Amino acid sequence: MNNISEEKRKKRNEVLTVGTVSIAHFFSHFFILCIPSVLPLIRTEFGVTNLTIGFVIMAYSICAATWQYPMGVCTDKFGSSQLMIGGLIVVSLGVISMGFAPSVWFLVAIAAVNGTADSIFHPADYTVITAKVRPSWLGRSYAIHTFTGFLGFAVAPVAMAILLSYWDWRTAISLVGLAGLVFAVVMFLVRPLLQGEDYAPMGKKDASPGVFKFLTSPPLLIMFAFYVAATLSGNGIQNFGNAALMDIFNIELVIANSALAAYLWGIVFGVLVGGFVADRMDRFDVIASGGYIVAAALLVLIALGAMPFLPVAIALFFTGFMIGVVMPARDVMVKSITPPGSIGKAFGFVSSGFGVGGTIGPLIFASLLDWGMPAAIFLGSAAMMLVTIILALTASSVGRRALQAQPAE
Repeated sequence: MNNISEEKRKKRNEVLTVGTVSIAHFFSHFFILCIPSVLPLIRTEFGVTNLTIGFVIMAYSICAATWQYPMGVCTDKFGSSQLMIGGLIVVSLGVISMGFAPSVWFLVAIAAVNGTADSIFHPADYTVITAKVRPSWLGRSYAIHTFTGFLGFAVAPVAMAILLSYWDWRTAISLVGLAGLVFAVVMFLVRPLLQGEDYAPMGKKDASPGVFKFLTSPPLLIMFAFYVAATLSGNGIQNFGNAALMDIFNIELVIANSALAAYLWGIVFGVLVGGFVADRMDRFDVIASGGYIVAAALLVLIALGAMPFLPVAIALFFTGFMIGVVMPARDVMVKSITPPGSIGKAFGFVSSGFGVGGTIGPLIFASLLDWGMPAAIFLGSAAMMLVTIILALTASSVGRRALQAQPAE
């Protein structure tokens, strides 16, 4: 009876741990889009150009990408729970302070600080989940974590629109920052849920390879390239898909945005399904190949204008769905090829690929639109998905060889 009660307690704690980390991840993504949601109002108040406003987003993205790996090193060395709580506190205070910004350059400076603090989340939250959740649940746990992140993206514009219907942008921004600060306090109170290693010991601290050897590990380098390519494959759709649809189908912005929303919600639901797939199928290459082949085929049909608009919106939903299915398997793949004691560094390193892809993507896809090639947004995304398939196949092959080469314990 005691053993049964202990097992129930462990399961309950695992669920609470994943839930706590995932809500923090929600706020991380929510804060990324809450500022862009009010940028037109900020531009009008300060009387600046779109390019100047763009520096706010660039400062956040560049700092977040730059600090991912160093933060991963810190999580492995000093522990992840206190860094994750501290990161949420800093970001929340930064968002609150944006509500009192005297100039746009103040926003740029705070965005740089927030981006640096935000960089802690991916290495820290993956480290906590990997250490605290039993291996048979990891796929679903990673899926819930990713799901809440994309949910933060989806909810941010809606939540900001509701707040702006009652208050000005300064009050709205400060309120969402306050909400994040309140949850940071909750995390501090339940921090024992985030500490320790119950099911997946990270290995001895001195078992981790040196920096150069780690950063030149072929499996991790390939997965870093996969993250870059995967980001590029979705960047064009997410940032410029609405403009491309308007040109191709001669529709209004509101209608185009509804199709883009279908794509984003497809990712959200696909991630949940992908968690079950990842826990039951130990073949990242098969999952990634199947998901991206279907998604690429749908994007080609959209680019060719072979369907009326309503089926296009449905096709975009399933495109997002198939992309989402791959994500938990991607995370499990990174965990499987990571040396002992290096979970934080590994996820910090490969996650910096998001920033690299997010920086390159707008330059490529914006240029395609400027050249009058809206269909190329979808064709280019489909082409990048084929690249991700090659990288997934390569990563799985190299990863299997690396694991076979490891000495038996």
